[in-house]
Amino acid sequence: MLEAQPVSDRPSDPSPGARLQELLTVAEPLVLADAGRAAILLREAQDLARHTGDARSEALALLFLGASLYFRSQYQAAVAVLDEAQAAADLVGDDRLTARIENSRGNCAVALGEYGQGMEHYQKSLNLAQALGDTEGHARALSNVGLIHIELGDYPLALEVFQEVLMLARQSDLPLARASATINTVLSSYHVGRLEEALALAEEFLPALQHQGLRQNEVVLRTWMLPCLTDLGRAAESVRQAQDLLPLAEDVNDRQYVVYVLLFLGQALMELGQFDAAHGPLQRALDDARRHGMRPQQRLVLQQLGRLHAALGAWQQAYELSQAYQELDRALQSEAVERKAKVLGAQMQVEILRREAEVERRRSLELTQANTALQAAQETLAYRATHDGLTGLANRVHFQAGLERALEHAGEAPFGVLFLDLDRFKQVNDTLGHDVGDELLKEVARRLKRVVRAGDLVARMGGDEFTVILHGLRGPEDAERVAGKILHQLSQPVEVNGHLLHVTASIGVALAPQDGGDATTLQKHADIAMYRAKHEGKNGVRTFQPVMGSETAERMTLEQDLREALNRQELTLHYQGQFDAHTQALLGFEALVRWAHPTQGLLPPMKFIPVAESSGLIVPLGAWVLQEACRQAAAWNAQGQNLTISVNVSALQFEDPAFLPAVQAALDASGLNPHLLILELTESAVLNNPEAAAQQFIRLKALGVRIALDDFGIGQSNLSLLRRLPVDILKIDRSFVQDHREAPEDAGEVYIGVMINLAHGLNLRVTAEGVESSEQLSLLEELGCDSIQGFLLARPLPPDDAAATFGTRGPPPSPVPSDRQH
Repeated sequence: MLEAQPVSDRPSDPSPGARLQELLTVAEPLVLADAGRAAILLREAQDLARHTGDARSEALALLFLGASLYFRSQYQAAVAVLDEAQAAADLVGDDRLTARIENSRGNCAVALGEYGQGMEHYQKSLNLAQALGDTEGHARALSNVGLIHIELGDYPLALEVFQEVLMLARQSDLPLARASATINTVLSSYHVGRLEEALALAEEFLPALQHQGLRQNEVVLRTWMLPCLTDLGRAAESVRQAQDLLPLAEDVNDRQYVVYVLLFLGQALMELGQFDAAHGPLQRALDDARRHGMRPQQRLVLQQLGRLHAALGAWQQAYELSQAYQELDRALQSEAVERKAKVLGAQMQVEILRREAEVERRRSLELTQANTALQAAQETLAYRATHDGLTGLANRVHFQAGLERALEHAGEAPFGVLFLDLDRFKQVNDTLGHDVGDELLKEVARRLKRVVRAGDLVARMGGDEFTVILHGLRGPEDAERVAGKILHQLSQPVEVNGHLLHVTASIGVALAPQDGGDATTLQKHADIAMYRAKHEGKNGVRTFQPVMGSETAERMTLEQDLREALNRQELTLHYQGQFDAHTQALLGFEALVRWAHPTQGLLPPMKFIPVAESSGLIVPLGAWVLQEACRQAAAWNAQGQNLTISVNVSALQFEDPAFLPAVQAALDASGLNPHLLILELTESAVLNNPEAAAQQFIRLKALGVRIALDDFGIGQSNLSLLRRLPVDILKIDRSFVQDHREAPEDAGEVYIGVMINLAHGLNLRVTAEGVESSEQLSLLEELGCDSIQGFLLARPLPPDDAAATFGTRGPPPSPVPSDRQH
């Protein structure tokens, strides 16, 4: 192989043309061996080509330069350079060169996540190579088909493709294609479990690769030898090879494979029982993956580190790593659905396979059997490109194509789009497992198909999201009626693996053409309407209205501000006193979160808590409130007080697996007596699954904390619920206290009295909220209420002002303003 010569070693005054060819000859293999050095030479070659007016050489220099940028992960810069290369290639009309440029543009597009665009570039490259009879170009395009199968995780099919590329490369003496195909064959063989074949092929080809000086390819090949060695019982050899390979991987600066080498080194050390030694490389791999945003590799390392800590008996760290792995795994699985939808554009995939099969049939009768297999795979791939693998429904690609066709042929006849999201589906996966969740999704799919007509289209967009196209509607009421039938059908109990599940959903409706003349807008508006349904209590249907768009934008802005507020410490707690109903002595406080917004001032909970609930931010926000409230209560009680602290708990918090550890952590960190902590939950938070709620209550009470059922009386209260849930306190909703005189014949007083007597009969204390007048206080005292809170005795106050009420019997009554905020 030619090596770049120092300036002093070059022949004296070579002609520009000779120097240009020398630079191109030296730089091409350097792209894979030393991409940084290659880039320097190629910039010089570009300048020489432009100076001499050699457009073809300029295009070639730019092509190689784009490749060098790609191998250094500078994808956007590579795209810009390749665009320049294509402009130069257009001047000379060189289709062979254009095919190579299109292939490189496809690589960059895929690396940037633009899979549909990448496939278009690959198809152009394939068409040109086949038309020219270019074996090298054909092998290159066929390799990209194999890489698509790797993207899909279809390693057996990928292995077949790369073995064919390897055969072409050997027959036509294509060293670079052979190197790439060999590496991908080893990788695919490992993933299908053919470990000995993978290792033998790698060991056979490695010397040739080293002789060529393709250092990056050498790193990749040697990396995939490591897990083969470990899995074949040769872990000690894997450790030695990983330690020897690591400096080369660092020198090549391929961060992805540095992480892989560290990961496989840690795995091999664990296999040898050297757990302490394994921790270093695994932790370094995790840090590197996080630093460079390599989330798939980060997921693998998190899983391995979790196993390591479990083996060491460090259960808390193992649990935290497991939680991080599961969260990242769910996110990556969701993105994989999106990625596969882009990769498997049905028409494009079918066209690639059809043309490839046709060309191969003309070229050689010996390939007839392989082409027949590809043709047979075509239908399977086409189906997979348009259907969801779990439910058999149309997938996102199919739905979007159907929506675009419906818009093209809609005319004056309206049609509807439903966007459906299952309520609390995450709880099913978290508590009963993904197997149960998958079976539930299949049953939901079957019920959806039973409700709609044969001509309508039902699709699964991913996760627990479904969409429906309803054709031939007379108006919005038709779509709403179908949505109502869907809710009714879903409300029937579902039995899965011995578990009786109750499913509800939130449905958004958008109508074409008035709610959007294109697919993106229609989907967006149906999605907005669905979120309105979810925000307004779930298990409902909402039809899109234009005002929802601006409200959604406002909510998104507030959500983003809230995410930043958690990091900027803009949240604070105010404390409202709770008093003995008979003596008005201070018993404790309820912690109420406030947000010191940088532009909107102090925001009450009603302004931002719904946003936190719908976005999931309520979980970290609630954890902060719990920690801060316990800390403040402990600080006050250290001054000789004996005050309780009440903290509101949302349904999402209560159902989160990390809630119980969060309560324990807040108590441990603050030193607060657990009996002084009162967790307040609404009836709606426990009604979804009373059995699971009862078990969670038992676990919480084992910590020593007390539990209050908040807003009692306004939900679906019943004696059965109170008997099954081990609560300590009932909090009568403020609406009963404030509106008791408005009820006919003072029925409000009767309701309050019944609730108090019921609670006392069950040995529960009663707290009444919203006490704002002396008359209300007298009534509650007369009816035997235990404690009260409200503006009559104390408003929510910052910590220092709240502390001023210690030892008091509450401030005197004051007028209640009409614009109060609770």
